[in-house]
Amino acid sequence: MRYQQLIFDVDNTLLNFSAGETVALTTLFEKHGIAPTPSLVAAYQRYNTSLWRQIEAGTLTKDELFAKRFVTFFKEQLGQTVGPEVDQEYLGYLGTQHELMPGAMAMLKQAQRLGYQLGIITNGVAKVQKSRLSESGLAPLFSSVLVSETVGVEKPDPVIFERFFATSEVAPEQSIMIGDGLPSDIVGAHKAHLGLVQPAPGGEHQRGHPNRDRG
Repeated sequence: MRYQQLIFDVDNTLLNFSAGETVALTTLFEKHGIAPTPSLVAAYQRYNTSLWRQIEAGTLTKDELFAKRFVTFFKEQLGQTVGPEVDQEYLGYLGTQHELMPGAMAMLKQAQRLGYQLGIITNGVAKVQKSRLSESGLAPLFSSVLVSETVGVEKPDPVIFERFFATSEVAPEQSIMIGDGLPSDIVGAHKAHLGLVQPAPGGEHQRGHPNRDRG
């Protein structure tokens, strides 16, 4: 079978979320008079990962995450009281971070030359993901971009894949999913019966790190 469509994850597949997250956190902490030490950044990343795992498991909503994430972290790690508006401040900084993964742009342009249709299915915050894709120059390359927030479910829920293919001109069995997240991208695409699932180089299935497809 000739595959016709490549569907990509965004974070740590096309865009370097790890680098962008660090810059956004550093900016946030400095704005609040806090030294952004590596240990503090790492503590936040572990905490944030645990929250997004709960979202993927369906035990936490995104609204609940935004309401508690930095409120709880500042209280427990720094002994400071802040409101949920700090989360929106952080997302604003994150939305400006759009460093490309090595070779991403060249690979996508080559895929276009070979006749593949390109799409995106990403977890995360719609305004953040779309801003980053636009600022990176990637957005015009894709015919379809679906962010989980607009669907109300996260990968690996099959519903997000069903929603994508409801408007796709290419069938799942003629599509390849490429992503770095074992539970979200790889397992999710298998559940949705895509023709082929291709792990992104250096993804969590290889390096043992959690998927960074989020805000």
